[in-house]
Amino acid sequence: MRPQLRMWPVVPLAVLATACAASDQQPDTSAKPNSGQYVATAPINTGKVTEGSVCEATLTEAQQKAIGVWEATPMSGKGEVSCYFSMTPDEDNPAGYVVSMFKNEDALLETADGTDPSPTKAVPVTVKGRGAAQQVMYGDDWRASLTVDLGAGQFLFIERYSPAHMVSEPDLNAQARKVAEQVLANLERGGAKGM
Repeated sequence: MRPQLRMWPVVPLAVLATACAASDQQPDTSAKPNSGQYVATAPINTGKVTEGSVCEATLTEAQQKAIGVWEATPMSGKGEVSCYFSMTPDEDNPAGYVVSMFKNEDALLETADGTDPSPTKAVPVTVKGRGAAQQVMYGDDWRASLTVDLGAGQFLFIERYSPAHMVSEPDLNAQARKVAEQVLANLERGGAKGM
């Protein structure tokens, strides 16, 4: 079964834009940035990542195994490529990750959530020195998401989803962040398979 294409809320984009506003300013080189500070970083070129390569480019087989991936399913849409890393074949209680790359802000804005979730406020954070927005959505399933600025107008979206009450909010956020850091490291190296 092909997973249903999730559509994401656009609230994190506004927070991400605010968090990334510092990119127009010159970083202060007099002080060493700590892990929580946004630092202007070079854009990541994701042009070679396609529907056929997105799963392998974002997480290695070893990384997939470590997070318990049962099946990886690539998908694409208008201006984005995604991989659903499902952790279970149970369609009634899905759990896993979604990793999506949007080629521009318009592609990200074209997504809309088709469910009736109850969101927490999106908050600005940094992931590997990049501006990001973090948010948790509550509903039939719980979802922790990170929208990360890849530079050059591109965005990375990571979502950890689980049946309600199965994983705590702090754990969902931590798991989404860990996968985001792995994906960013792989993309910075040209993809997990060295694309």
